[in-house]
Amino acid sequence: MASVHPRKNKAGDVTSYQVKWRLGGARDGLWQTERFNDEPSAQVFKDAVDEADQQWPLGWVKGRGYITAEQAAQEGDEKFRFRAYATESIRQRAKGEQRYRDASLGELERYIFPTFGNCDIRSTEHFSKSTVGEWLLLMQRTMVFRGSKHRPMSPKTIKNLHGLLSSILKQATQEEPPLRARNPCERSSLPKARLPSEGSEDEDDEPVEDIEFLEPHEVEGIVSCLGRPEDKRLVRFAFATGLRWGELTALAARHAKVDGRGKTTLTVTRAWKWNRERSYYLGSPKTEKSRRTIRLSRLAWRDLEEQGIGGQKSALIFHNGHGKRLPYSTFYDRWCDAVRRAQEDGLLPDYKAPTIHDLRHSHAALLLSEGRGLDYVKRRLGHESIVTTSDRYGHLLPQSDDDAMEIIDASLGHTPDDDGQEHAAAGGRGVVYVAQLGHGEGWRCEGFWTRDDAELVAEQWGQDRRQPARVEAWAQEWWVRQHGNGLKDVRTSVPDRVRIFQAGPAAYAPDGTVLYTADGTDGPAASWAWEWEERYTLRAAVDRVQYRPGQEALTEAEAWGVSESAVREAFTAACATALGQCAGHPALSTGAADREGV
Repeated sequence: MASVHPRKNKAGDVTSYQVKWRLGGARDGLWQTERFNDEPSAQVFKDAVDEADQQWPLGWVKGRGYITAEQAAQEGDEKFRFRAYATESIRQRAKGEQRYRDASLGELERYIFPTFGNCDIRSTEHFSKSTVGEWLLLMQRTMVFRGSKHRPMSPKTIKNLHGLLSSILKQATQEEPPLRARNPCERSSLPKARLPSEGSEDEDDEPVEDIEFLEPHEVEGIVSCLGRPEDKRLVRFAFATGLRWGELTALAARHAKVDGRGKTTLTVTRAWKWNRERSYYLGSPKTEKSRRTIRLSRLAWRDLEEQGIGGQKSALIFHNGHGKRLPYSTFYDRWCDAVRRAQEDGLLPDYKAPTIHDLRHSHAALLLSEGRGLDYVKRRLGHESIVTTSDRYGHLLPQSDDDAMEIIDASLGHTPDDDGQEHAAAGGRGVVYVAQLGHGEGWRCEGFWTRDDAELVAEQWGQDRRQPARVEAWAQEWWVRQHGNGLKDVRTSVPDRVRIFQAGPAAYAPDGTVLYTADGTDGPAASWAWEWEERYTLRAAVDRVQYRPGQEALTEAEAWGVSESAVREAFTAACATALGQCAGHPALSTGAADREGV
């Protein structure tokens, strides 16, 4: 049953009357409220709620009252009531997983149905710029929990809720025939991201929407203010990997591996999910591209070892202390306390109020500022599209700004005074465009001063080899750090490329038996060679005979060059030479000496 409660100010005077009830009358139903200036009006509304079986009365818009309520009642068509129409709209959406549909229905029930649930989807009075605007103001006054803190709803959450409402009204305009002429949400003014209040003394008054990028020393400052060793390792690992919270806390010991080359890796294959039926459960990551394998640094691997990955392979790495899921709200309180202490101790600027998710943003920013390209960061973070990576991080990087300023200065004829270092020799350019070619052991990268040259080489390589190739922009400092020869290897033009023919290799055993030959029946194979490759030559033919190491004591013969006929002749001559030399393989005399020594 609904009830009426007088609301008093600090002086004890009654200022309004609140009608309060649980939605649907269930003991666990969501609390609903509506305020009135006088008690008789509140009582009338209370009776209307009871008559509607503890639902919002038909046609009532929260904060405004009845808006032609009799319209929907006279038509008697329940399918056009917003609650029914919106619920069916969400249930029929094929795109997205069940978790999305459950979350959308929950948001409708909690934040949108109380205002619009009994309104008619077709009504221009029920749904107008004015009514949507009133609802937006109500959402700005709504308090929600972040961890254990009760805060006003963030502009981002309001934007998401507004987008949900807008998608349903848009669908109504696209019905056949249309149920509405226009979508009033398209004319809404959404709230701006909140900034800290000027002169506020509230320590928890922090920016809600702005991404807060942390420097490595600032992350370490927060870590030093965390009390629990496992919390310290979790924060360092989150910064070192850029994982989402749901991915981070879903990691099991089996996901951390050492590959055949001794490189430490982490495979992301799952994340914590939630829906109404199953509550929290382990499911697929956010998108298909979120399933990924990333390299781990030495320090990140050490944190995993200290956290304990040597036990059961299915055991969670980061948990609640009892091997179960670590709730975000539980850790969030400890995080906020550490941030506050770091600010008090001067380890973190007062104007920075990072969230846990900002560790992911800071990881991306660090990689980009050190010269790694957007595509690399996209793959490491598991973004579905590089547009997401570019829009979120591309304009927020000081290093990128520095490089851009250098390029502008260079275009205006300014050369920096750096005492004749390589940077000046390169004409003051701040960016190296890197063509990353191939994969696996055959992977290599070539640096260029112009993007056009790098893209031309990458495109041609992909066509020639049928292998992946891409171009990234690296800061000069990062290129120098990766290449011992500094900027001398950065190319000023497209390198030469020739078409060569190759015959062999053919391998001979010590007794002259031919064990294998790569020479096909159609003669030497044709391919393209770049000037940095071993096979590159401008000669008609080059031949080579060499002893191969190993107990088999093989002797190989091969030939290559730009003339097919000359290569064929050279290969025949090389085979004859190999046949004559195979019995003298050094391994044979070494093996005999070893046997005599025994």
